[in-house]
Amino acid sequence: MKPPSPAPNRPAEADRFYFRVMDDMLFVFDAERAMAHALNAAAARLFLSLPDTFASLADIGAQAALPLADLHDSLTQWEALGWVESDAAGRIRLRPSRRGADDARCAAPTPPAREEARQETRQQRREELLQHCQVRLADRSVALRLLAAPVPKDDEAAIDPDGVAARRASGERLMGFFGGFADPAPAHHAPLATIDLVLEADGFTLRCGARQMFTPDAARMGGKFQLWLLELVYRDPPPSIFVHAAVLATSAGSMMLAGVSGAGKSTLAACLVARGWRFGTDDSPALGFVDGEARVLPCPGAINLKPGSLAPLATYYPGLAALPLVGMGEKRGRYLVVPRDRHLPAAGPENRLACFVFPRFRAGSPTRVEPIGVGEALLALMEAEFGLGEEAGATEIDAFFDTLERRPRYAIVYSDLAEMEAVLRRLVAGEAPEPQSTGTRPPSSSAI
Repeated sequence: MKPPSPAPNRPAEADRFYFRVMDDMLFVFDAERAMAHALNAAAARLFLSLPDTFASLADIGAQAALPLADLHDSLTQWEALGWVESDAAGRIRLRPSRRGADDARCAAPTPPAREEARQETRQQRREELLQHCQVRLADRSVALRLLAAPVPKDDEAAIDPDGVAARRASGERLMGFFGGFADPAPAHHAPLATIDLVLEADGFTLRCGARQMFTPDAARMGGKFQLWLLELVYRDPPPSIFVHAAVLATSAGSMMLAGVSGAGKSTLAACLVARGWRFGTDDSPALGFVDGEARVLPCPGAINLKPGSLAPLATYYPGLAALPLVGMGEKRGRYLVVPRDRHLPAAGPENRLACFVFPRFRAGSPTRVEPIGVGEALLALMEAEFGLGEEAGATEIDAFFDTLERRPRYAIVYSDLAEMEAVLRRLVAGEAPEPQSTGTRPPSSSAI
């Protein structure tokens, strides 16, 4: 179903919100926070009734056909999300959009005097080069540098050594990932640009020409770094949607393996590559759209394999245990570089998205395949996390949701890698199995 028209008393969804009905749920994408939410019928009526001028709770409840007692939980959640705000009289309205302020919002608050000092220091300081490489993607090259900023003497006593180590590990993991498509002949390819990742005393700075961003959050830094890189090399179409997933392909098309960390995506991806599949990415695939059709934009970074992957992959990669461990904590792993001749090309029939698969490894379990509805698939994508490119908007979200509705979707439990590979090859070829079980997850009563 296409998005419903906005209520007369609320702004157009293009201002901040995109919303669409799927399987009796209203899915709301908040462009300001780059987050998706699923609302059940009651919460959906309340959301669509929110005014852009202050109104009493009684009037809002009457518009939504809901008793006052049912408004509190949703409005409390939405106020925390910045969707609504109240005045001194307790009246509620949809909060005006503040798109474009996302970088400032995600950065830790910094006193103005200290921020001025930091800017001056950045102009004068000598940063230490920790690592550098040149990558080649879609026949274009980009230089990448990992740098460490000197610590101001006034801040030395306040520096957290564990925080410094964690930021360095995050930078090293990112460079390990990008090593998967290192330029084989950097001397022969002038880079389009240089992207710098600078490790600061209190976070990360990304730089590319005049473009600069600071964030204390490692996940946000990694997502922005990859987005900036893909925006440089992919232009027609540009990257629009990012999903926490792996992408593998056969001649029949690409398959998106989506799921939360620990679902077994990396081990499965490495197995599929060894058995002849094309490799698009193991981490965060980008989708672009041509005339509404989804196209995978490959980013074939090295596969980060945790210690638990060594035994099941020993047959395929005898030297895996000898690779160095990179990073620290739960994300520490060995980076397996996929040969370039196994990379998914930048464009072609293999880049057509054929199906969505939500895998779950369960030791000793037989392989079980269950076709799932579009609403359940979208809930699973929300759990795995997906987001929007900086220039994308309602048109691209619409195209993504159209793709999700049109393409087959499967939840699969497995334990045997070879058996799973055979099943996946059939699914990508369009040979859908009969459902083995039914049932869908109940939606939340408010935002998820």
